[in-house]
Amino acid sequence: MRFEIWKEAGITPDKHLAFYCGTGWRGSEAFYNAWLMGWPRVSVFDGGWFEWSNDPENPYETGAPIKR
Repeated sequence: MRFEIWKEAGITPDKHLAFYCGTGWRGSEAFYNAWLMGWPRVSVFDGGWFEWSNDPENPYETGAPIKR
């Protein structure tokens, strides 16, 4: 596997990485690859955005970002 694109995007093993996606399975693939490479601080939100956004206790914003 080639992970140069991760490095270019600032995804490096010295950071705590939390992977997620819409429902959890694609985030799990990225998590598993990082774990197989021996990266020490990786996690996955296995419920994905779908689970997070369906819980009214979880904060999130909608709309266009405000430029500051």
